[in-house]
Amino acid sequence: MRALHLGMLAGAALRVAACTACPPGWLAHPPASDEWIYASGSSGEVYVEARARDVALTRAARRIADALGLDVEERLSVVERDGKLFSEAVGPDGPIDTLQGLELVDEVECDGVTHVLVRLRRPGAAAG
Repeated sequence: MRALHLGMLAGAALRVAACTACPPGWLAHPPASDEWIYASGSSGEVYVEARARDVALTRAARRIADALGLDVEERLSVVERDGKLFSEAVGPDGPIDTLQGLELVDEVECDGVTHVLVRLRRPGAAAG
């Protein structure tokens, strides 16, 4: 009976540890791929007319824009509607559509901070 009780306690401890693995490992080390560019973004509570999730998505998209050498300083925003990400990117020469096709891979909230992992197919990579 004692062994059963200890086993149950150990299982519960593992479940609690798994649930509190915050922040996620991909936050500092997004996956690497020949086909996809991955990036993470985070945002705590925001006090403007925006959601923390949209701010985190936009921050992740900026990392992808930087990886592609895109100048999106004029404007960059990303929002999700009906399960699809929509981005608006404007550079010095006008609108940039390179970030269309951005996909949400994972989302975690830890201690009031929203963390997202997004990906974009590398230019020239074949669709699988």
